[in-house]
Amino acid sequence: MPGGRLVLHVGAMKSGTTYLQSLIFANRERLAERGIFVPGRTWRKQARAVHGLLHSEGTAWQSMAQRISAHCGTSVVSMEFLATAGPGQARALRESVAGDIEVVLTARDLNRSIPAMWQETIQNGHTWTWQDYLDGLASHRPGHRPSGQAAPETGAQFWRQQNLVRMARTWGDVVGYDCVSVVTVPHPGASRELLWERFASVLGTDPAGMETPRAVNESIGLASAMVLRELNVLLDDLGLDFPASSVVRKRLLAKRLLADRRGSEPTLGLPVADWVVEHSARTVEQLSGLGVRLVGDWADLTPVEVPGAHTRDVGDREVADAALAGLAGLVAAATRDPDAFRR
Repeated sequence: MPGGRLVLHVGAMKSGTTYLQSLIFANRERLAERGIFVPGRTWRKQARAVHGLLHSEGTAWQSMAQRISAHCGTSVVSMEFLATAGPGQARALRESVAGDIEVVLTARDLNRSIPAMWQETIQNGHTWTWQDYLDGLASHRPGHRPSGQAAPETGAQFWRQQNLVRMARTWGDVVGYDCVSVVTVPHPGASRELLWERFASVLGTDPAGMETPRAVNESIGLASAMVLRELNVLLDDLGLDFPASSVVRKRLLAKRLLADRRGSEPTLGLPVADWVVEHSARTVEQLSGLGVRLVGDWADLTPVEVPGAHTRDVGDREVADAALAGLAGLVAAATRDPDAFRR
């Protein structure tokens, strides 16, 4: 088959994906000098093309796939939407691209992923409380779903985006398990660059010599997350379901204004539950049994405690302070730069 090699990074969510994507696009020209093609001038163009493929609106993806197929070296696409792809969607992508495909799953320990995912769902307009979220994903985890009982939306969404074994099987059945790499996210305290070094080894390039992007996709403090959840409830009541006003409430309020308060608020914590330990061990056992390539260390997936507080530990005053800070920031932005609400 003609064509080169596509490194397809499919997620999982909250496993360093934004960091890797920012680094790849910040160094698009440097990578091109090394023979690595990054299709799409921006990550958003890649995201739109992949979104079209997944929703049978594949014009943008077909154009991108043709450019990938025409490149005789390595190409790289990174889009965590692909973590939820089904077998038919995986086959459609495989058939659209000439040459070899190496699928990359970045994997983070489950206990750190859970609070990060709840916060992400809140920033994406959901209204689930922290406790409801925990209960839903624990009770309907793979292999433990009650017979004949539909999963709550919390559990269904989480495991669509975090079931590493399902992802590996979906893509392994299409490209071959020897063409699936699991790149583990190091435990806290490791060098920030280690994840890139591991990913670069799959790309087949020296990790050195790259521009380091600014911090992206910053988390927010717990009081701010609670404010956003209540805001989502109120906006839903007003008929402004997400993604309506997403530019204001996510990109401006959450990612810019409330993210700046993170150091002055408690963070969301999570002790390691027994079911998390059990599920993590089974995940490692199943992944290693599939014959996928490991880049990193299976021990990185051993769950560790996330230090911080529960939502019940945050007082009304802390929540009110975060709400007022967000409101003041929005008023200041509207006064100084009205266009910020349209970007």
